[in-house]
Amino acid sequence: MSGSKVHFIWKEPGAPRFGARFGTGVSLHGHTLHSRECLSFLPRYLRRVPVVSAVVRRYEKRGPDGRAPVDFSRAYWTPPLTPVTALRVEKEQIEGLGLRPLVSITDHDDIEAPLALQVTSNRQEVPVSVEWTVPYGASILHLGIHNLPAGRDRSWMAAMKAYTAAPDEARLPELLAALARMPEVLIVLNHPFWLEEGVVEENHGRALDRLFRECLPWIHAFELNATRPWWENSASIALAEAHGRPVISGGDRHACEPGGAINLTRAQCFSEFVTEIRQGSSTLLFMPQYREPLGLRILEMSWDILRTYPEYPGRERWTDRIFYVGEDDVAKPLSVIWNDQARWMSTGVTGILQLLAARRLRGALRLLLTNRGEVLP
Repeated sequence: MSGSKVHFIWKEPGAPRFGARFGTGVSLHGHTLHSRECLSFLPRYLRRVPVVSAVVRRYEKRGPDGRAPVDFSRAYWTPPLTPVTALRVEKEQIEGLGLRPLVSITDHDDIEAPLALQVTSNRQEVPVSVEWTVPYGASILHLGIHNLPAGRDRSWMAAMKAYTAAPDEARLPELLAALARMPEVLIVLNHPFWLEEGVVEENHGRALDRLFRECLPWIHAFELNATRPWWENSASIALAEAHGRPVISGGDRHACEPGGAINLTRAQCFSEFVTEIRQGSSTLLFMPQYREPLGLRILEMSWDILRTYPEYPGRERWTDRIFYVGEDDVAKPLSVIWNDQARWMSTGVTGILQLLAARRLRGALRLLLTNRGEVLP
């Protein structure tokens, strides 16, 4: 981890001085409504939440109205925030530290959000970036590809999508080498130890080993992810040290909470920041929300996903933002499938989540959901 420094805002009461020392804060790895998020993972996480876990188990065994069990793998949700709102959430957190914000939004295999923001934003402050899904071996990796070049961003996105749809693993080194030849592009291995649903840890380890043998020269940094436990991020630090790469922050925001980690820099624009990282220098700052129990953060994120947003016409309700792929392989929002009747979840899970997410219960839930065995920084 040579050249990398990691700070924790709760350990440094003079944290606002970072504004004077660095001048710029960088938000990396955030999602908007343009990301498709598979719901197959949801039962595993919601089982950690009291009361909600019992409801989830019931519907895994038997679906609504006594029907067949709910197949969560056929469902996906889209994060609630628009590109403009997501940008504002990240900028406000950074500006609150007295820093100038640079924000790199990375939806899954989609660059429409940063492209839309180019109408009112400078590409050097809001680059065109993506989180690329990379099937590799018997695993799936995720690479943050930041700051695609103007005029070629769509063609590069098409090439990445083509690989994801029909993986030709022999082509991955070629694609990464071509991306890395552009000095303004930053390539990050996101959450190195996170397992895609259904991936076996042993297979993932083999995929990482092969990636480092074949593609390491074109990977510029390893991510410390603000939604992953500290033991996992510690392993990422050790991995970065072993391979001579810096670590970099990744907020991985999917709902309304701003990213739990940012980078600090003296760079005046995103291209300058890329140069800094590619030269091996990186300073990270973990924000207060990272220290909250993971179960509590998942609970609040779940409520953000399911609550109503009257400011987003056509996407106000959670049933407008959660889709189910039917036997005909056509994805439809639940509001269409259920004819605008919210059925079981409107009085079940959503009601419970609304109660548990209430501010007055936060202190009690913090104590209940804290994992005593987890090592925190």
